[in-house]
Amino acid sequence: MLKEFQREFPASGSALGRKGALQQIEVEILREKAEALGRAGLRLEEALVALENAREAIDGIERRRQHRGNCPEETALLREAHSSLIARLGRLRDRASLAYQFLIIHREAVGIRNHLEVERCYKISERLR
Repeated sequence: MLKEFQREFPASGSALGRKGALQQIEVEILREKAEALGRAGLRLEEALVALENAREAIDGIERRRQHRGNCPEETALLREAHSSLIARLGRLRDRASLAYQFLIIHREAVGIRNHLEVERCYKISERLR
């Protein structure tokens, strides 16, 4: 890394050359911060989509379980699928909550202190009993 830097920005003694090199490094640091923040946001969005998909699947199973024409085998399968999805929903909610916390931490790290917009846009559903 140091050799790459020295090749890219030879020590010419010129203050202008060093200033340009410093500016280029600052731009690269800012770009990486922005990309890291974007990745944190994408992870949260993906976690929330998975959470919503699981919630919709649970709702579908609950509707099917209420149907009176289910045979005993189907009722047993629906109950098992429902239990499995409830457990998965808890794990997905924990994952979304952690991704939310990471996004807030990233925002704080780059100097963004107001998180009201994040709180408004990214809601994590309540736990099921």
